[in-house]
Formats: sequence, structure tokens, C-alpha cells
Amino acid sequence: MKIKSVKEMTLKEKLGQLILPGFHSTYYDEQVKTLIEDYHVGNILLFTRNFENATQMRELTKTIHDKVLEHTGHIPFIAIDQEGGLVTRMMKDVTFAPGPMTASASIEDATYYTGKMLAEDMIRLGMNLNLAPSLDVNNNPNNPVINVRSYSDDPKVVARLGKRFIEGSSEFGVLACAKHFPGHGDCEVDSHLGLPTINYDLDRIHNIEMYPFKENINVPAIMSAHIMFPAYDTVPATLSKNILTNVLRNELGYEGLILTDCLEMKAIADMYGTANGALMAVLAGADLCDISHTLEYQIKALELLEEAVNDGRLPVEELEKKVERILKFKEKTLPYLIKYFYTQPMKFNEENNQLAQKIVDNSLTLVKGNNAKLTKDTLVIAPIAIARTIIEDEFDDRNLAKVLKKEFKDLDVRELENSEEFKQQVLNELEKFDNVILFSYNAAVSKQQVEFINEVLKNKKETTVISLKGPMDFNKYNNLNNYLCLYEYTPNSIRTVVKYLKEELLPKGKLTIKL
Repeated sequence: MKIKSVKEMTLKEKLGQLILPGFHSTYYDEQVKTLIEDYHVGNILLFTRNFENATQMRELTKTIHDKVLEHTGHIPFIAIDQEGGLVTRMMKDVTFAPGPMTASASIEDATYYTGKMLAEDMIRLGMNLNLAPSLDVNNNPNNPVINVRSYSDDPKVVARLGKRFIEGSSEFGVLACAKHFPGHGDCEVDSHLGLPTINYDLDRIHNIEMYPFKENINVPAIMSAHIMFPAYDTVPATLSKNILTNVLRNELGYEGLILTDCLEMKAIADMYGTANGALMAVLAGADLCDISHTLEYQIKALELLEEAVNDGRLPVEELEKKVERILKFKEKTLPYLIKYFYTQPMKFNEENNQLAQKIVDNSLTLVKGNNAKLTKDTLVIAPIAIARTIIEDEFDDRNLAKVLKKEFKDLDVRELENSEEFKQQVLNELEKFDNVILFSYNAAVSKQQVEFINEVLKNKKETTVISLKGPMDFNKYNNLNNYLCLYEYTPNSIRTVVKYLKEELLPKGKLTIKL
């Protein structure tokens, strides 16, 4: 496999290394063909929309590898967000890995195992860059987008568990990308939808938000946050030379890849424009610009970058330094691609599925009171999960009530409805039940759900609340006697609930955030 040196590359080939674009098909379509064959783009970002099954995905990534090598002289980065849990892009054939807070609440070294199992599936499918882990500190229960994607509200715990995920990922040569620098934990705006601001001073940011990144400064890649930090700059971190170059590169001595979060997110697109945001990010210090959707913006970004080289705003020496860095990290993944992707038939590790289920089973946490007990007169109410943020994925079937009706045919199981009629019907019937088991999902930011649960708690002392998205809703309830939590609403956690209600397992999880 002949690999070009930077000096042998054309300007377009060099610029094509700086873009990490997405597209919307499950095959090598016109958009990705144009990017690779006409614009010499050297990287691709994949999503759930690109995935049907492992066989299809392997065919797609094999084509991308072949075409990128042919048209750029280098192997590609094929990246994906496989954090585990609620942010899982591939859901069939491969291991459905536990989410970050699930792993932190569970067995010893679960984050290492999670990083390793995700990387094993990825490298066998030709992917060599995982946009995980989140090193954000979960210190705001109202954060709409980080939440259970964080390991803990303690920066030291986040740093330690994140390090083990990164080490697990490296076992199969997949580069981990820590995000969202300098920290996305303590805000209440989703940067997919708006521009958040974190108004802390430098000491606080260095000691809390930035601490996990400083402790993992050897991570192969770091993703920037689309967040305003007025203590540092008047532009978001992604576009800030002070943050990306002065702080991350110079002060912290970071030598890895700097990626942007998607520049089509409203935090950047509405204020600065996606293509212009890419130029601003590169001039600020970014190496790779994530533009996840639109061909027009992807091409325009490349054109603006070429203009910046031609007029001297982006010196050729600086461009080549970025390209050298990207190629150096690509080459680190090549031996693993040769071993597991280029030369081997596709196969997956069934033991990883069992380990993933064990990690979720052991994360179930009894926070207050007693375990739930089913009687012939127990009422069970469970919500249907929908993706609450753009970053979360829709799964084929996250209907716990449907599963429980099948598993417990004589039990009164109802799907939670956010309606006054449903609330009144339940309240009118409470007397006839021995007890109530009420599952919550994302209730910390769902006023209707909290009001309904509080009405049930007020009228039925023998009620157990089980959260399916961490303990962030714990302090929202009055008259709460019994409370447990899981940290994801996924096929694995549904199986855990069934085992728990059948008394096949007891809660062994531990809280990693303060209540």
C-alpha cells in the first residue's frame, strides 16, 4: 500500500484531509462520490442513517477505503459516535454497549471493557475513529444534552473512567476522541439548538470542566464545544484561537488531533455560518471540521479554506503541519485495519454481548427505600422512550410496557400517557392495587411526568419509582419512599428490568453523582 507524503500531495488533497463530512445514504451515493472523487476528501463520518446491518456497513466502508486511497493516496478516517447507551449508531449485529453512566455505576473497570468492545466491532467494520468518550462533568441535572453521557459529577472520577475507556479503545487500534473541550457539563442549552454560555472564571474552569481533559492530555483526539466561555473569548470555543491554540496546544501541550463538533449545529450555523465556521475553526487551531449533512456547506468550506491558503491567512506551512498530524494518526490505525478489516472475514465476539448485559445488570441502583415486589395486584406504568435530543438515537423498540405485558401476562401494565384523562383514571383506581411500580424517563426535564408521579406518590404510599435515565429526577419528587435507577433506556436495560421484577437479580449499582 503506497502512501503519499505531504510534499507529494496537491493543495486540494491537503485541504480534503481537514473535512469530516457526513452523508445520508446506506451506499456510496453521489454526495460521498463527489466529495472523495472530485474534492479529494479523506474522511467520512457515519451515523445511524448510514447503517442497515453489519454486512451492508462493511461493504460501504470497504468502498470508502478503496476510493479514498485511490483519490487521496491515504487511508481514510471513518468516524462514528459510538458512546454506548443512548448514543449508539449501530444497533444490529454488533454489541450494544452500555452507556457511560451505566458503566460508571457498574462493575470494576466497566468503562475499559466498554471502550474495548466498541472498538473491536468498529475496527472489524473499517472504522478507526470513535467520537467518544464524553469527558464532560455532569454537574448540572438540567443539562439537556450531556446527562447520562457523562461518567460522574466528580472531575476526578470522569478523568479516571474516561482514561480507561480510551485505553480499552486502543486495544483494537481505534482512536478515541474526548469531548467537548473545555467542558459541556454545566449548561442548560443544547448546542444543537442554540449557543450555550458557561460564565465561570478561569480557576473554576481549569479545576472542574477542564480537569478530565488535562488528565487525558495524551488522548489521540479532542473535540471542541460550541459553547461561549467569556472568561476566555468572545466567540465559542470551537472558533477560539485563545482556547484551541493558546490553552489546549500551548498551555496544556496537547499534540493530538483537534476536531470540531458538527458545524451545522445551530450554535455555529445561525451565528457564523457553517462554511465560514469551518474556516474560523481551522484558523483558530482545529485540524478536522465536522460537517455532518449538507454537500453545499461541505464544498463551500473547502473553497473558503483554499481561498485562505491563496491569500495567506492560512499559511501553507500551517496547513501542512495539520495534514502531517492527521496522517500520523491515520497510520497508527493501519496495522489494526490490516489485521481485522482488510484481510479478515467479518466476525463478531458473542462474549461481548454477554459482558455488556452483565454491566447493565450490575448498574441497577437502589437509591432509597426497599426493592419493588410484584403481587397479583401490582400496577406497573412505563413510558415509551423517544429520543429527547438530536444526539440520541431512536431504537427499533424501546417500549418497556409492551415487553412487560408479554413477560407478565397477568399483570396490569400500562403505557404512561401525558394526559389529564390518563392521570385521573390512574388516580381513581389506585385503591384497588397493593402497590405501584412507576418507571420514569427523562422526568428531570418533563414537568408533566413529574406532576403525574407526584400525584401517585401523594395518593399511594406503596409506590416505587424506577428511573430509566439516571437519578437526575430524584429531587423532583415529594413523598418518595422507594427509588431505583438505571442509566439508559435500551434493549439491555429492558432485559435488566425483566430480570429484576422476576427477582433474578438484586440492585448492585453505585451512584456516581451526588443527589
